[in-house]
Amino acid sequence: MADYIRNLIFSGELRQGDHVRQDEIAEDLGVSRIPVREAIIVLDQEGWVTNELHRGAFVHGLDENSVRDHYGLIGLLYGYAAQRATERGDDDGLARLQTAERALRAATEPTAVRDANEVFLRQIFALARSSRLKAMSRQMNGIIPGNFFELVPGTIDPQKKGITAVSRAVRARDGERANAAFVALLRQHGERVVDLLRARNILWVPDEAATS
Repeated sequence: MADYIRNLIFSGELRQGDHVRQDEIAEDLGVSRIPVREAIIVLDQEGWVTNELHRGAFVHGLDENSVRDHYGLIGLLYGYAAQRATERGDDDGLARLQTAERALRAATEPTAVRDANEVFLRQIFALARSSRLKAMSRQMNGIIPGNFFELVPGTIDPQKKGITAVSRAVRARDGERANAAFVALLRQHGERVVDLLRARNILWVPDEAATS
């Protein structure tokens, strides 16, 4: 449900300041208002909308700092997991990581890249051997409502290069280098998402009258 509303904003059907009409969304999807209301709460926490008492939810749009911070935090999490993988992974697990890396480098279509990337990430977290890290990774909701590699231009080649750098560092048991490679990769992705959202007029722009 949250993804559906994110997509309405991402596609431009809902724009900054628009009222998110929960009844209409529930009717369009054939559901009750409860899941729509729950999605609004999530989107309010993420910064997509502002939920105003007695008025309802209005599209807010993400600001540049929030987007950069989002991908920065993902980079820190993945980097930390990769560093732990260098310390805790066994040889068989590292071999599976290399296989996953090769599959990602061989993928060409966005869907195949996404699927291969998910396999690689799962293996990183498996090598890290931490239920806490796995749980945190599941809590990191994506900003892009759909296949990241299809919707954000120019991300496939950097992803392949970045993942190759991570894989080589993990297999060399160089935790600091693996960590830094993930942080750098996600920072690049954050900048690309900022550029995309700016081009789509989704980034939040403050009301000049309110800030003057």
